Amino acid sequence: MSVSSWLQTRAVELGAALCTAAILIAGLAIGVPFLRARIPETFLYCFCCVSAVVIRAVLDLAVRSIVLAARSVRLALPVATRLKPSGA
Repeated sequence: MSVSSWLQTRAVELGAALCTAAILIAGLAIGVPFLRARIPETFLYCFCCVSAVVIRAVLDLAVRSIVLAARSVRLALPVATRLKPSGA
């Protein structure tokens, strides 16, 4: 997956989370009864929805970095072993 497609996917996920949070907060603002009865839970859900997307992106980026580092070490390792003198 290229960087631009990864960023685009994360932007879509973040946009969906922010849209969900905005709809819930707008529902509170206009006074939807079942949301007004659960104001703390509504804000907590909004926070969790957005932060889950951000945490997932950070974890995904960390795993991709670790895999990239492991691949570069694995590719560099055979070159280092070929440079050692054989039979010495």
